[in-house]
Amino acid sequence: MIYQPVVNRSLGSRIWDIDGNEYVDVLNGFGSNMFGHNPPFIVEAISEQLKRGYELGPQHELAGEVAKMICELTNSDRAGFCNTGSEAVLGAMRIARTVTGRSTIISFNGSYHGINDEVILRGTKKFKSVPAAAGIMPESVQNMLVLDYGTPESLEIIRQRAHEIAAVMVEPVQSRRADFHPKAFLQEVRKITSDNGCLLIFDEVITGFRTLPGGAQQYFDVKADIGTYGKVVGGGMPIGVIAGKKEYMDALDGGFWQYGDGSVPEIGVTYFAGTFVRHPFALAAAKAVLLHMKEKGQALQEHLNGNTAWLAKEVNDFAASLNIPFHLVHFGSLFKPKYDIDLPNADLIYLLLRQKGIHIYDGFPCFLTEAHSREDIEFIIRMFKEALSELADAGFIPGFGNNTSSNGASMNGNGQKQNDATLPPVPGALLGKNPDGTQGWFVPDPARPGKYLKLMLN
Repeated sequence: MIYQPVVNRSLGSRIWDIDGNEYVDVLNGFGSNMFGHNPPFIVEAISEQLKRGYELGPQHELAGEVAKMICELTNSDRAGFCNTGSEAVLGAMRIARTVTGRSTIISFNGSYHGINDEVILRGTKKFKSVPAAAGIMPESVQNMLVLDYGTPESLEIIRQRAHEIAAVMVEPVQSRRADFHPKAFLQEVRKITSDNGCLLIFDEVITGFRTLPGGAQQYFDVKADIGTYGKVVGGGMPIGVIAGKKEYMDALDGGFWQYGDGSVPEIGVTYFAGTFVRHPFALAAAKAVLLHMKEKGQALQEHLNGNTAWLAKEVNDFAASLNIPFHLVHFGSLFKPKYDIDLPNADLIYLLLRQKGIHIYDGFPCFLTEAHSREDIEFIIRMFKEALSELADAGFIPGFGNNTSSNGASMNGNGQKQNDATLPPVPGALLGKNPDGTQGWFVPDPARPGKYLKLMLN
């Protein structure tokens, strides 16, 4: 039932594996793909750069141009490059400690900040941080404090310890909790950090450029000191970006200076470098992405956000109509399946969706792209409806009950109207007799094998 697709072809909204299976992709490179697979404007940009060369080592001519465009979209003073979002987070944390001289960095339960040892951790009730994976030494996380996200108690702890904090680092909308948008909390964190000389870091590797051109900072109307980016802006190429205020970004290179006069870098610096930083292919792809987003304007994100809201509503209304404790949560063009209660067989939906031609992984957030057509989204909706109906019908998840459309016609398991009273209203329903002798529809009771529940139809 569980297998790893090995892919050898992709185009637009689809991928194909080596066995010839075709999938509509909703995983989309874990969020790195917002324009579809192999969009012509990115393919052309990389192809042109390939003809010119891909030199490593010297500063590349595209670096300044791409950094300037990133600063314009994110309302930042300066931007620097690395290879991944994890590297960007590492650099941001190093900057915070360099400029403040403090050690402690606060993060939050449920946030994801990449693969660095220091951020793969969990908190305890005694506010002791412990590694969350094998091979990470306890001393690696001793300067991290993990709090609950969005709570008054966490705000009070930040206030009390602000004098020793180098930075508060947030994933503003957690990819594992896309329906939680704590605007007031973030605005108060911004005030506390500003008043106490500590930095606010927004990890926007996923939210950056996706929900709005200015990302979560624009959405929440909160200006962070440093933002970390990746995924979308690379157009499929590996990239990480650190962007923020000059007084902090200067810690990467010493600040402004120029040839021809006596100016020199005057700011104390930390160390941050890499062989493949500012790779010509990544810069060429990023430039193409940024130009594309600039041309399309905010309408690009609004269109994707609208499609995602429509998809979620269709699936959620269907699940509610069958009393299935399931819904899609979403933020911008990110959406994630979520059950309302703990179920032992909940993950079966991912296997069933994959069998039905949807590329999806257990527990990971999903994304719509510019390449998903209305027909693609209708297909995704239909497959979610089929999967939920079949799982409920087989007794793997609870469901069924009031299953009537707004005009009184009953609905089958695919959400299609059916007016023939002799047809079962849901898959697996059996016609039987009520205690008073009248006919009724019954479905297997998942909690009592061999027993049945009466369907309540209007």
